[in-house]
Amino acid sequence: MKLGYLVTIAATAAIFSNTALAANTATVHLEGGSFIQSGSVTNTSAPGVDIVKVVYDLGTQADGIAIWEIFGSTGTHSNFLTGTHYSTETWDGLSVISGNTFNFSGLDIDLILTVAPPVVSSGIIPSPGGPSLANASFSVYFSDGSFGTAELLEQDWNVSQDLVITAVPEPETYAMLLAGLGLLGFAARRRQQNV
Repeated sequence: MKLGYLVTIAATAAIFSNTALAANTATVHLEGGSFIQSGSVTNTSAPGVDIVKVVYDLGTQADGIAIWEIFGSTGTHSNFLTGTHYSTETWDGLSVISGNTFNFSGLDIDLILTVAPPVVSSGIIPSPGGPSLANASFSVYFSDGSFGTAELLEQDWNVSQDLVITAVPEPETYAMLLAGLGLLGFAARRRQQNV
């Protein structure tokens, strides 16, 4: 009887653990080979979890690092170096359901020659030697409050690449899991004492 009860508790805990800690994921494809960058973000999470925000950040501005010039992107531009050159593109207010894809384009990539004073080259700079994506990353935010970030694998702006982003569960998820396991343990101990 005790063994059967403990097996039931363990099975229940495993189910809740897998459900509570199921990671939200997304895949990012970045198209290389063009000064006008484009790509896609696919929601590979379980049904019921949407992507609500995507951030493509070129990171710390430095000599030789890529930067964007305002062109045709549909996101919000931030982290400006000059009046028209910026490092962070944010697409907010999204509702990308599981299995669907968000596509982006219009990111006109340029090269920071110097940060101080700010000098940017918009000319055609062949790769290698062109703008580096060494500081760049993607962040994906999900409807349950979790998010994940991944640095770009390739530093060359001219190379296509694919990233997998896994969200970190919110601390509340871990707290609920631990509380549930604690209650199950308490119930098992109490039942042992009563037998």
